[in-house]
Amino acid sequence: REQRVHRAALVEALWPDRPPASAVNNLHQALHVARRVLAGDEPSTGWLELRDDVIALRSDGLVDVDVRTFERLAAAGRTSGDLDELRAAVAAYTGDLLPEDRFEDWAARPREELRETFCDLLVDFADAAAASGHDVEALDALQRALAIDPLHEHGVRSLMRRHAAMGRSSEALAQYERLRGDLRTTYGSDPDPETQRLYRDLLAGSTAEPVTTRRHNLAPGLTSFVGREREIADVHRLLERGRLVTLTGVGGAGKTRLAEEAARRLLDSYADGIWIADLVPVADPRLVADTVAAALGFDPAAGSDSLRTLLTRLAPRNLLLVLDNCEHLLAACSGFAAALLRGCPGVSVLATSREPLHADGEVTFRVPSLELPEAGDAADIARLGKLPSVRLFAERAQAVRPGFLLDAGNATAVVEICRCLDGIPLALELAAARASHLEPAEIAERLGDALALLGRPGELTRHATLRAALEWSHALLSDDEQVLLRRLAVFAGSFSLPSAEQVCAGERLPATDVLDCLGRLVDKSLLLVDHDGPRSRYRLLETIQQFARERLVAAREVGQLEAAHCRHFLDLTLDQDPERAGVVERPQLLDVDHDNLRAALGWALRNDPERALLLGVNLAQYWLARGHFAEGAGWLERILAVAVEPSRERARAIFALAVLDARSGLSDRLPGLGDQAVAVAEQSGDPADLVYTGVLRGTLLLASGDLDEIEKTASQALAQADALGSAPVAATAQGLGAMVALFREDVVPAQQRFAECLRRLELIDPTAAPFFPAVTMCLPLAPVAGSMVPVFEETFLLGRRVGAVRARGYALSAYADAHRLAGDLDSALDAVRRAVGTFAGIGDGAGLGHALNHQGCIERDRGLFDAAEQHLRDALRIREQLGDRRGENLTLANLGLLAAAAGDPEAGRRLARIALDRGDAVDDRPAAAGALLNLVVVELFAGERRAARVLSEQAVEAFRPQGYLRLEAWGRLVAAELAADDGDAQAADGHVRVASELFGKLRCRIGIARVAALLQHG
Repeated sequence: REQRVHRAALVEALWPDRPPASAVNNLHQALHVARRVLAGDEPSTGWLELRDDVIALRSDGLVDVDVRTFERLAAAGRTSGDLDELRAAVAAYTGDLLPEDRFEDWAARPREELRETFCDLLVDFADAAAASGHDVEALDALQRALAIDPLHEHGVRSLMRRHAAMGRSSEALAQYERLRGDLRTTYGSDPDPETQRLYRDLLAGSTAEPVTTRRHNLAPGLTSFVGREREIADVHRLLERGRLVTLTGVGGAGKTRLAEEAARRLLDSYADGIWIADLVPVADPRLVADTVAAALGFDPAAGSDSLRTLLTRLAPRNLLLVLDNCEHLLAACSGFAAALLRGCPGVSVLATSREPLHADGEVTFRVPSLELPEAGDAADIARLGKLPSVRLFAERAQAVRPGFLLDAGNATAVVEICRCLDGIPLALELAAARASHLEPAEIAERLGDALALLGRPGELTRHATLRAALEWSHALLSDDEQVLLRRLAVFAGSFSLPSAEQVCAGERLPATDVLDCLGRLVDKSLLLVDHDGPRSRYRLLETIQQFARERLVAAREVGQLEAAHCRHFLDLTLDQDPERAGVVERPQLLDVDHDNLRAALGWALRNDPERALLLGVNLAQYWLARGHFAEGAGWLERILAVAVEPSRERARAIFALAVLDARSGLSDRLPGLGDQAVAVAEQSGDPADLVYTGVLRGTLLLASGDLDEIEKTASQALAQADALGSAPVAATAQGLGAMVALFREDVVPAQQRFAECLRRLELIDPTAAPFFPAVTMCLPLAPVAGSMVPVFEETFLLGRRVGAVRARGYALSAYADAHRLAGDLDSALDAVRRAVGTFAGIGDGAGLGHALNHQGCIERDRGLFDAAEQHLRDALRIREQLGDRRGENLTLANLGLLAAAAGDPEAGRRLARIALDRGDAVDDRPAAAGALLNLVVVELFAGERRAARVLSEQAVEAFRPQGYLRLEAWGRLVAAELAADDGDAQAADGHVRVASELFGKLRCRIGIARVAALLQHG
């Protein structure tokens, strides 16, 4: 079972009657055969190793053992209670262990243990399935379990309850009779008390809990017990499997109340009752046994060995002992519990503690917070009122204010209270106590200082205030734990281990000690750990964060820690700056630290403007890729207001702000931002930088500005750059001139200028700093139903400046669009394939995703649908991995256009609608308008011109206020053509006049020709 066994043990198990020499010979022969069988047709791979007289399977993960897989899945499923995990574990059990060796003694015990585990697993699966409404699955699982073990009482009870719940009371009662008969025949005994009680309840027509007369010292609850049904079931399951269960959790999490309620519901399961011993008043570890004896009602022991006397008294008894509040007596409680388990086989222990006892045989259960509402749940009052955290607050508020009701007027505030207090029961009860004289909204407003608000005046117990509960926990910490706890308050939201080591280490806490100290804070329930992602993340609950922050202020470490926090997260963002050499952009990696980045920016704005400027520049690509346009623009505006000294980084921040504005459809600010950047360059005194900045300004204005002026800027800049000997600036100016021709749909100049741009880029040092702005045509023309129509395939401003090699990739991709306009799709494919090769050769994921997306679109136009789908899906995969949300949406839309072109308009509509919804969700107005235009194209592919017309009107209205002239012009031309087809001459005339004016201003050759053709046809 451990995948390793000593040779002597194996010989004794397999050949006990053989002489030693003969048995060893048999062993070597068996190893030889086993190795050959395991290796199969492969050369000897050493699956079985014999070393130091120990035979073992390889431990490098290459050997998969079905028993181990089942045990691992079963343990995970039974711990989590998750239905899918339990289902996977059930599927992993393929039958009895080694059925061909059924009569071998050495296999019998593990076979039986696995069979028992499987039966328990089936019952757990059935309970989870029934809770999720899968009654048929639950019945099947229970019947399967009882077919293996008809005397499995937990399984019998579950099956009885399932039958009763489904209205089959007679079957439930018959199941009990079968169990009773089998038990009497086999063991001469009756079912246990819990099963008998269920039978009596079924006979009486009720499964309600009867009044018990068992002995106990559980105090009657003074208030209702809210929620926790799943947790109670989990605790009961753990007590069935083991005799020492410890409930852990932060102070105020409800450990004691859960232990009491779980114990109360087991009164009929323990012949000698349930007894609780409260250890809070006990300061001397030697008094634990005496305290328990007193709780049990025993007279004080004569002599000094009270533990031995207590064990003697408890040895014959069957009871559940609740040891409440053990955290300040851990060693004593651990030893006491271990002694009980050894000497009193009928005694089980349910302990509560803020950290585990670390006793042999202990199973821990972390008590979670109560289920929280989502931020938007306030609209559904009925659903909201069923959530345990909300129910607890509302019931306790009603207790102090009888007229209190959860309603539309206070629901939003109640949601805020529950979320701010992390669903901690004590905190919620203390907050609800304030409802006697405060409205929920007033309570919510004051939770910024929850520790002061949440107290019961006049009470001095450790749970009288939330602060007292936390101070109790804090006093039990070691010095290094106290230091780390207060320093962790500097983080906003969650944080990683490396971040904690970098930020919190220092005087009194070496970096090498942080990992161990974090683990101890987790054990003590003061720190939560999340294992959902590829890396562990830690966080403090809000109220603990406030408490730790107070301690940080008292220690006068705030300034030091906040500066360290800002330095660390600035270093983290350097790895996302696309203009740094060797950077691999993965903006989604910053999502988990978004709150920390905001905190670092806030501190830098107040204390170090230059560092704020660096942070803003480094985060620009993150804000773009993840759709945080408005937030990013807001931060950059504030940064530029305080970091006023002219510098290269300030110019970069201005351009980043302009790109964010462009993504939000706010083109009106672009000229002014371009002018600001030029002003910065003028102060630098570098003529080449001034020329270059003018070219960048022209690039910003391509989609919304005067193309004549931009072409003049490009031409003059090219001459000036050549005169200055600045090859990068000259290549950038040449690229801008080529893009102007492409936007004007002037094919021959566009082809010539891109060819010259590529020639110039070949001559530039590949290691030169990034200089070339990545720009695309954005709205190429594609053949649909015998006509060329605009499609929104790609982002216009990609927000990247790249070096010479990457620049060739983007220039080749734009060159392909020049060939598309000329109708030369073969040359277009050749150019874009070269772009793909360029990006792939240097490992540029962002560039490769762009080029593959472009290649798929050209292949769609060429009718190469299979190749197009493959390349678009490759692009989507890359963009998803990078976390480029807008890129993902555009590629999804392009897959929709492909589906429509290939004859599946429903798939086309679905994918284009997804892109539209996602654009709306992040207020990406150009992308949302482009998605509407793509829906027009989908309907044109489907021949649904009436539907296309309706969508074209929506697209025009979406483009109109954004100021992107070519986009609006083509949108209006398509709307005009569709209106004319529909016989609506007035609408067609209105659109065509505006389109004609815009195309004339831009001098777009194809657009002007199409307008003329439309006017010619009346």
